[in-house]
Amino acid sequence: MKRNTLFAFIFSVVLIAVMLIILPLSAFAASFGDVDKDGSLTIVDATYVQKALAQMIVLDDEALKAAKVDGTDELNIVDATLIQKKLANLIDKFPVEEKPTETTESTTQTESTTEYTQPTTVAPTQPTTAPTQPQTQKETVTPVKKQINIYFSNNMNWSNVYAYLYNNATGTPKTAWPGAKMTYKETNEYGEDIYTMPVDTEKYDRIIFTDGKVQTTDTPVTVANSGYFIMQKTNNAKYGVGLYPYGVSDEGKITTVNLEYSTGYKKPIYIWTPSDYSPKKKYSVLYMTDGQNLFGNLKTMSGNEWECDETVLSYMKNGGDGIIVVGIDNSNNKRDSELTPMIGKISPKHKGEGFDNGTGDVFSKFVVDTVIPYVEKNYSTNSIRGITGSSSGGIEAFYIGIENPDKFDYIGAMSPAFLLFEESTWQTYLSKFDFKNAKDLPKIYFYSGNFNDGLEPTIYPLSVAMQGILEKKGYPKELMKTAFDNDANHTEIFWAIYFPESLSFGLE
Repeated sequence: MKRNTLFAFIFSVVLIAVMLIILPLSAFAASFGDVDKDGSLTIVDATYVQKALAQMIVLDDEALKAAKVDGTDELNIVDATLIQKKLANLIDKFPVEEKPTETTESTTQTESTTEYTQPTTVAPTQPTTAPTQPQTQKETVTPVKKQINIYFSNNMNWSNVYAYLYNNATGTPKTAWPGAKMTYKETNEYGEDIYTMPVDTEKYDRIIFTDGKVQTTDTPVTVANSGYFIMQKTNNAKYGVGLYPYGVSDEGKITTVNLEYSTGYKKPIYIWTPSDYSPKKKYSVLYMTDGQNLFGNLKTMSGNEWECDETVLSYMKNGGDGIIVVGIDNSNNKRDSELTPMIGKISPKHKGEGFDNGTGDVFSKFVVDTVIPYVEKNYSTNSIRGITGSSSGGIEAFYIGIENPDKFDYIGAMSPAFLLFEESTWQTYLSKFDFKNAKDLPKIYFYSGNFNDGLEPTIYPLSVAMQGILEKKGYPKELMKTAFDNDANHTEIFWAIYFPESLSFGLE
């Protein structure tokens, strides 16, 4: 594992100590969700819930009643999430329902040499909009088992280890806070106790690790996750989470090739293959921008990485088909230009910042006409492809996938820099596509943080609004997923945390 590397580049943002705030009593009854009782629903209300859970503030009776938007009699992190979803128009109203009767689920599971039965195959989503030439039939993909084991390395030496699971869409928790106690399994090579528990990822997709006093940030749990460990405290006094593929020691191989770019230089391409790579098998391929930031043994721009190999290995460990990851280097001073597709005029707010006269169309052609043919000539691949990136790479990945739906099955747009263009420009650009009559389109995963680091909150509005914009243009709702995190800032650390959900959504 790259544990030493990850610990060397831990979060740099540390929460400044805050004073205890007591909310004043109010003469009027707060409306549902209006936690700060200012008469309107804003992001401040979600923040109040988070601060109350972190014991940074104390809510009075009226505020507490308003905060319990999930319909349960206890305040929990789901309430904050539902307020955010309401603000982002991802839900129409709060689920004011009686708390469901909880069934007891065992927190232990016996390890078995045969972890799942031989599954059947299903056809994947096939992207193409009115192709001019016949398309090759897509291969089928193996459905991944939804009930998995997760593992937690107690590198903070907590006296108790709890896992709080909940469903991000419905707000349904598995058990009341602080969650279920995890079961000790073994002690690893670092002297850390490993705890485990089974998770049904069809029921629950978010997890918080806690000792009952301090906690991690809300973290996705998917079929592409297996091992977790604690990093240092980050935003809002919560701990960050690192990922690793539990029980897998060989991290695969990276091959670097230099391919001719049309503007007159050779661009490094990093091709990661799993340790079991064999020409006798067929592998899907995920193409990613900012290839220099994907793997720990490459020199990253920020000192952090996406942990792509850890995620893919976890996905394969849980029964997923083999994947090759192709990272396209953008570490030169041409990045801002190469990863900016000129869909219209740059927003006046961002003119003169290096994004004018972007050459994203050239980069897109390079991926489609040069990189994909090279990979498919030299490696054993099937026809399933994805394209993913973050920030400028996120907007470019979105552009490449939308412009070439016959080439890609899924798109991952992480903190995409949609703000480079006004919303009206996006409306005009997207109107040229006939999404309603397209036979097949790629899945799209949108993600953005919203922690006030100066950049991510400016990216947040259009990132979470894009799904709604596309829906109005006829893009099928079931092919899109939007995630956001108020604790997350603009860094590879959080993209790594949400990357497993992007990958598993694209391949499910």
